Amino acid sequence: MTRLKQALLILASGVVCLVIALFVLTRPSHRALLRATAPSGENLILFEGDRDFRGFPLSVARRTYVYVGRDSAPTGYGHVTTFDLHPEMVDPALSVEAYARRVTVTWSETGVTLEEPSGHRLFLPKRAYAGGR
Repeated sequence: MTRLKQALLILASGVVCLVIALFVLTRPSHRALLRATAPSGENLILFEGDRDFRGFPLSVARRTYVYVGRDSAPTGYGHVTTFDLHPEMVDPALSVEAYARRVTVTWSETGVTLEEPSGHRLFLPKRAYAGGR
């Protein structure tokens, strides 16, 4: 085998490894960090999504999302929105999982409110997730 073929084989192998690594690194985990059910039966799930590379190389955090709907999984009919958690504002050593357990969920006739210990709030109006298709 000539040196050119060897170099191309090494380059192609590197590209394949890079593509596989990027695929694995960017996969959403969809791991539930918090679940709450309304008295009327709607579900709220705070879950991890894909990775946020905006802070690369210093920080690569997972994005978090909120799903509210009648199904018990974020793949069902309902409303999904991005909701970044802020554990560093309360305790920099606190993990996202531990911080998510401190988030309070309040259901009302007009919608649902998530409130973080940091004071950040997210309100989702009922018309965004209730009803049918």
